[in-house]
Amino acid sequence: MDTILNMDQLAAKFSQQIVSETVKEKKGKEKEGIANDLDNMVTKTLGVLQEQGVYAVMLFLFSRTSDKANSAHVIRSKLIAMLTELKDVRAFLDAAALNPKDDKEVLKFYSDKVMDDLDTLFLVRDLYEQTLIYARFGAKAALKEE
Repeated sequence: MDTILNMDQLAAKFSQQIVSETVKEKKGKEKEGIANDLDNMVTKTLGVLQEQGVYAVMLFLFSRTSDKANSAHVIRSKLIAMLTELKDVRAFLDAAALNPKDDKEVLKFYSDKVMDDLDTLFLVRDLYEQTLIYARFGAKAALKEE
């Protein structure tokens, strides 16, 4: 018996992981700076997703450098990891596609497998959008905790 995918729950779960792995147990000004950086990176990533699409998001996240690289890496790795929860996509996954550091394999996976089927592409896009929206709110909430 197939279980029904609860996209909202999945988005909430992975957005919490993005925030907790980025902000972690930081305190004071350091936490504020990291939470602000995360908020900015998530906002930019969401904008790229909405304007350009799923493939562009991965390109964008792989292109980030310097102090923004940690936030980008966490966001990228969580978005990739989310795919293991999608039955339609799981069949195509292999170790190379799931390695958030191997840009060529990840980008090839997205172009060959995710973008090959419109239903899958729209599912991934909607799931990523909801996750990034929740992560944005989570980063703002992390600022308020101080």
